[in-house]
Amino acid sequence: MSGLEKKFPSYFNNFELPEGAEEQEIKVFRACKTGKVDSESFIPSFEENNYRYSDEDDKADPGLYSLSSYEKPSDIKRFATMINSFKIPFKIAVGVTSPDCGPSQRTKKRKPKSKNSHVDWWLYEGAKPYIHFTLIDDFEQYHKEYKERSQP
Repeated sequence: MSGLEKKFPSYFNNFELPEGAEEQEIKVFRACKTGKVDSESFIPSFEENNYRYSDEDDKADPGLYSLSSYEKPSDIKRFATMINSFKIPFKIAVGVTSPDCGPSQRTKKRKPKSKNSHVDWWLYEGAKPYIHFTLIDDFEQYHKEYKERSQP
């Protein structure tokens, strides 16, 4: 992705990037609403919410402006199950938080009480994070095998 200017969208004026956010590679999973690895499935939360939040939301929370992903398949499955816009069978992609698209941070670093493997990724203007992801053909099988490998 050479040539991409490391410039954030103008709505980044609504918050401060958290301390510890850095350009790094973290292997993550992303639920794909369109069923494909494309730009529409990789829209940051603020843009997905039509560039607004309700008055009850903490506009300064940097997580509201990030692209959400998860390090563990069980967490992305739980997320997709809770959100009505994802259809079964879920279409999940695996990839990395590529440094050339923007900084990322494990949410637990900012919110120690967080109980899942959520990763926030703040994208530069014009970033194409989806080029760093591959759709998992059979997520249920992938998840089953992942759990088996993770057993002691």
